[in-house]
Amino acid sequence: METTNHNPDILFDKDLYTIEWSDIENAEMDYENYLNDIENFFREDFENELSEEDIY
Repeated sequence: METTNHNPDILFDKDLYTIEWSDIENAEMDYENYLNDIENFFREDFENELSEEDIY
């Protein structure tokens, strides 16, 4: 299958899609928000489990 709108002259900007190790290494984690997300996940799961038991 051919692509009719394909233009081989368009240059791919590799820098837009490249992640350097230093970007990852120097990133600061938002631990408080991360822990809140985990806590909310388990709270919701627990609440859903309790409501399912009430049905039976």
